[in-house]
Amino acid sequence: MANLTNIIGGQPYYNDADSNSKSLLDFWKGLQSKYDALKRTGGAISPAPSGVTSLVFTGLNSAASGWTVGETVYVTGSSNNITRSKGAIAAVPSNTELTITMDSSYTNTDTTGYTIDKYDPETLYLITA
Repeated sequence: MANLTNIIGGQPYYNDADSNSKSLLDFWKGLQSKYDALKRTGGAISPAPSGVTSLVFTGLNSAASGWTVGETVYVTGSSNNITRSKGAIAAVPSNTELTITMDSSYTNTDTTGYTIDKYDPETLYLITA
């Protein structure tokens, strides 16, 4: 009998948001603390970004551990622009700083309260005790 717990390439599903095209869904299973480590909060930026592609965030909670250059991340502002915007880590200057290169120009009037996360939109996250 085949080992069904080691599926390569994800589980197929139909994506209604994309005209029911077939996509693959991955699964992630882990502890709450590991799930929480995929998100950094409290980011500050100065001045507020206006049409830029390079963002330098300071004041993040423990950004250095497990965050590496090249990883895909998503930036969310606290009030003005709360759309989750895609980018990649360009540098990890310290344990509370990240430099992000955005996929497209980014504008927001917020200077504090940013969240940066690594949650993949095509992954289902299962939290275990």
